[in-house]
Amino acid sequence: MRIKKADEMEIYENKQAAKNSFLFYTAALLLWTLYDFIVKGQRGIEFLILMIGTAIFFWTRVYYKRKAHK
Repeated sequence: MRIKKADEMEIYENKQAAKNSFLFYTAALLLWTLYDFIVKGQRGIEFLILMIGTAIFFWTRVYYKRKAHK
């Protein structure tokens, strides 16, 4: 079985889906963090997951931007 290469439309659709997923998870974790901070007065594991995910996102963008300009 061969895997076909994605065309421009599939690439665009995957990019939009990834963007929407990232925004959803970021908003959900942020709201969960704020709720725990207000109710319990402390940050939970969701804050750590949010920060690690955001760091991975931005460092990946920096990496590919630098790679593209070489």
